[in-house]
Amino acid sequence: MNKREMAKLYTKMNPEMLSIIKAENEIEEFLETVKEAIVIDGKVKFPKIGTFEILTRKSRIVANPVTKEQMTIYPKKIIKFRASKKIK
Repeated sequence: MNKREMAKLYTKMNPEMLSIIKAENEIEEFLETVKEAIVIDGKVKFPKIGTFEILTRKSRIVANPVTKEQMTIYPKKIIKFRASKKIK
């Protein structure tokens, strides 16, 4: 589901008459707020839904399949979502 489809679903579920553009703006504001909260705290929990958290991947050495040249993939941070038991 992309953001446009989510906005259409949000307008159908919302009792107020929202345009799709306003719904997309509200969804974008919510996502930005979640991003900021993850950066500040490192973890965001939604009861009965799940948890977003930051994980750090370690650096590793891999080989290019064509040239067999050794390359280093540097460590990076990723966001992981774990669904709650009720959603599973």
